Amino acid sequence: MKTEVFFSNIKKEIISKLRNSNTSIRVAVAWLTDEDIIRELKLKSEQGVNVTVVISNAKENFKSTSKFKDFIKNKGKLYIATQKFMHNKFCILDDTIIINGSYNWTYYACSSEENIMILYIDKSIKQDLDILNKFNSKYNYFCNKLSQLILHPVDLENYKEVGKDVSIVLSILDETEINLRQDLENDVKKSIAEAISINIPISNLLLERMKIDGGGVEFIKRILHDEITSGDMKSGFKRLEEPIPHRVDLSLEFLVTKPKYNSLFSEIEIEFCKKLMSKYNLL
Repeated sequence: MKTEVFFSNIKKEIISKLRNSNTSIRVAVAWLTDEDIIRELKLKSEQGVNVTVVISNAKENFKSTSKFKDFIKNKGKLYIATQKFMHNKFCILDDTIIINGSYNWTYYACSSEENIMILYIDKSIKQDLDILNKFNSKYNYFCNKLSQLILHPVDLENYKEVGKDVSIVLSILDETEINLRQDLENDVKKSIAEAISINIPISNLLLERMKIDGGGVEFIKRILHDEITSGDMKSGFKRLEEPIPHRVDLSLEFLVTKPKYNSLFSEIEIEFCKKLMSKYNLL
């Protein structure tokens, strides 16, 4: 059996493996609050992959339920373990890859000391097949004996009240991250609306693109990646440059320089935007 172990960039590895799955994704994770990962699960379900998720009934999982609701609406199956506290953190992909370790699928885990081991199953090897069968057997137990299937998105609201209080620290930090991301998305919408109100030709289709990208953070990161690698600014920024006086204070790049949002972006992204804004005396 081929194995890999990761102590850093764990979220990146998990998302990469999810994106490459073709037939089935079976997730059993105690805490699942990272909306980037939930979005990937939703996208795979939309693509026809059979996606099933089991989470614990910890209240932290239900602070923000909008992404779970989208997941369910797009044919994802969500189970909530209610009989015992489900503390596992593993997933089975296409019955050929198992990811297992300490890493909860949360924003908080990104800043913790965590690990995952990735097992690549060779079904021609009995030992590999035995391991796969044990994980699948436990997963089936979670779904059939331990958990409640959420049939309607509105049912998630009940768990905000009846869920278990388990990790106050995780709850506070993940709720802070989620709220910060929402604040950024709202600021992007305000900037676009203001630009349009003063007749700068910015397309409302940007809002649809932001939704496709999974929110304001990923939307901005994609644009910054293109600008940094190509050395050429996007058309939206150029249009904000044209008026006299310019209105680059309405740009996505300006939002990145705000101290409030620094934790959402890399040092390279922040420095790129600061250097750009200094040309316009905005820092």
